[in-house]
Amino acid sequence: MCMPFGYFRRGLPWLAASFLVLACFVFPAFGEQLHAQEVGDTVRLESSNPQGVPVHPAAGDMSYVRWANGTVATVTAIDPATGWFRVESAGNVGWVTRRYLTVIPGEPPEAEPENEILSYVVGTWNLEYLHNTRSRGFPEYIHGGPRYAPRTDADYQRIAQVVTTQLFAQILVLNEINGRGGTTRSDELDRLIGFLGLNWAYELTRSGRNQRVAILYDTQVVRRDGCVEIAVAEERLNRKDIFDKDPLACLFTFLDAGGQARNDVLVVGLHLASGQDRVRNHNRAMEVLRGRLQQAFADGTFPAGETDILIGGDLNASRYDNRIENFWEGYDAGGFAFVTLSPADGTEYPGTRLAGVPLFPRSQIDYLIASGVTGGLAGDLVQSVGHVHLEVLVGGFDDFREHVSDHIPVTVRIRVVDDDD
Repeated sequence: MCMPFGYFRRGLPWLAASFLVLACFVFPAFGEQLHAQEVGDTVRLESSNPQGVPVHPAAGDMSYVRWANGTVATVTAIDPATGWFRVESAGNVGWVTRRYLTVIPGEPPEAEPENEILSYVVGTWNLEYLHNTRSRGFPEYIHGGPRYAPRTDADYQRIAQVVTTQLFAQILVLNEINGRGGTTRSDELDRLIGFLGLNWAYELTRSGRNQRVAILYDTQVVRRDGCVEIAVAEERLNRKDIFDKDPLACLFTFLDAGGQARNDVLVVGLHLASGQDRVRNHNRAMEVLRGRLQQAFADGTFPAGETDILIGGDLNASRYDNRIENFWEGYDAGGFAFVTLSPADGTEYPGTRLAGVPLFPRSQIDYLIASGVTGGLAGDLVQSVGHVHLEVLVGGFDDFREHVSDHIPVTVRIRVVDDDD
């Protein structure tokens, strides 16, 4: 199994690690050998990665999306130069390497059972100081990296295209959003919606000045039932306020293809204090959040008995470094029993922030955390690990940061089912 990002974390020399990346994607003979396939074969796509199989837009193209493990497809072409296979499933087409394909007898069904279950994409994305007049690039520009000019309309259009055509998102927690004065409006998000379409809307906190927490959502498929900014009194630890950007909690109801209300979910957007060394600060912030959530359900702010909760955001903490936070496992064990949607082994969770000079996805700091209590959200997830969308980095790291963001979005798919709480 190829895990190149983990090797970078562990300090494998750049040249050797680069060869691993190239070998994993380009040479089908590298790693596990499977039986050869021919055009017309029915195959099953399988990966040891729970996020699914990387499927590329063209043979040899390093960008990819992931298809669910177990997808049944038909081989429609084989590229003689790379040995990659063109596969088609339920109207979707892409290219994969040999190692992910197993020949199976019979014809593929019209759609896989998993594909027949409607699911929506909910995630988190730090848009790196979404501000119409300020430059970006901190802290890399003080270490020899470039400053980036304010975003153009073309940049906004590119962000919108990532949301709608690469993430296929319905709800997104956003970080570092500029706001208008003391209001809950943002000129920048209004500008983004101009490219997304008027079916999109957002909620924005008052706190956080020009780097606030927002939740963006598609009104065609989700209904906003109520939003609350969880105002937290100033409390300084490790030289910073635990919440200078207060959390934002919004209750949504999913609408099916016919517009009928189905299950609901409470989405909580966070942005913890910057600095991965601020462990006490982060632990206290999550402790306070836990208490405030419990209070919100007890006092009727949100419906008592609701168990579907998804927390997301830039936590400025890594589950995989040597600084041990207390909320990755066992968070609110006596209540909602939250589960962090990342594997215990960090080699399977790519970096979510482009950091350093030169840029590389080094920092693993963006996460989704789902309620795991019986009947909670974890039971409605299509996958148990958040999808870190490395495939959006087409064009290179510097190009992506200049025109889009220094963070990589993380999403999860939630089944649209009858509500059970």
